[in-house]
Amino acid sequence: MELERVKNWLYLDHDLDDELVENLIASAKSELEMSGVPPYSENEKGYALYCIAVKYIISRDFETRGYIESNSYNKQFNEKALQSMILKLKQW
Repeated sequence: MELERVKNWLYLDHDLDDELVENLIASAKSELEMSGVPPYSENEKGYALYCIAVKYIISRDFETRGYIESNSYNKQFNEKALQSMILKLKQW
């Protein structure tokens, strides 16, 4: 997954967080793999959903940076949506 595509997803237009974003890409792919989702190639069916799942995890981790506050102003991460993507992407 390309750094520039992820930066566009996150609405980042600077290079200050490039190293962090690259680490988050690797971390998101690892999270999916540890959940039983194999890496997908660009020509495979399911690749688009795989990319969305990776970006979804990156968004969660970038936005919260490990902190969770519960107030109406913060975006809430939808864990069930991620679980649904993982179940669809697993190769049973």
